[in-house]
Amino acid sequence: AKLIKYKKLFDLAVDTLAEVDPVFAERFTALAVTHNFVGSPHIDTLNVGPFYGLSLGEFSSGGRIAVECSPLLVAEIDTKGSFGKIDGRFPHWVTPYEGERFSLIYYVTSGSVEPQTTAIFAPPSDVAQHWIPPPTFIP
Repeated sequence: AKLIKYKKLFDLAVDTLAEVDPVFAERFTALAVTHNFVGSPHIDTLNVGPFYGLSLGEFSSGGRIAVECSPLLVAEIDTKGSFGKIDGRFPHWVTPYEGERFSLIYYVTSGSVEPQTTAIFAPPSDVAQHWIPPPTFIP
């Protein structure tokens, strides 16, 4: 019922992701759309590979996806208006922010399991112009 009600939003979300990574746009199995999500550090135990995140809205002072790249290294990925590709099987969370924030999280929960190699990714080289590299790692 939700897919029918929000079909236009879903189709736009898929088309937007396809501009950055058309292979992943064909492969993802679920889309989470959130409003003002605040969560504690967690691991996506049902994911079989990385996810893409995109955030939109009038928010400031944070709202990035923080991910533990190692026990002593945390990266903050700014997904405001751009995609970030993160392996949610590493601990991650959204940093505190002010304002109104929407997010779209595209993930895969079925199919072949991709090995865990790194917590953050660059997109395919043919769409690198859409990639905003993460800021310096924060120890």
